[in-house]
Amino acid sequence: MTSDVVGLVIILIVGLIVFFGVVFGGALIWLKNLAKKKEAQARERYPDARQIDQRASFFGQQSRGAAQMRGNGTLILTDEALIFEMWIPQRQFCIPLQSIQAIENPMSFLGKSRLAPLLKVVYINDDGVTDSMAWQVPDLSGWMRLINEARV
Repeated sequence: MTSDVVGLVIILIVGLIVFFGVVFGGALIWLKNLAKKKEAQARERYPDARQIDQRASFFGQQSRGAAQMRGNGTLILTDEALIFEMWIPQRQFCIPLQSIQAIENPMSFLGKSRLAPLLKVVYINDDGVTDSMAWQVPDLSGWMRLINEARV
């Protein structure tokens, strides 16, 4: 290779690194701002919530199968329900506390894992069938304790 070609390849590689760095950095900033906005909206709608966390990562709903999308969102615990507001696509899941049968912390759910224990909630759905959902949350033990306290 000539020095001109090597120089061009280096410029191209550096350009791609800068481009992807800007795109990725911009996406992270946008996501962080979205998280703050969604948490503030949740606090407005649920001023008496026991816990609100905008850092929940949804691993899915058992009854919907393994092919569904994961997603970030806001996990909310009230005196009546555990609520998850997925950001993209916008979707809300609500599990009444009285329908919760168990809380578990598996390492994976629906074949998906991040090598960290998850918050898995087993409940009876509106059709009277056992179902479950799972999230990765920063304070797993705190969430498990708070949900158990709210169920009493």
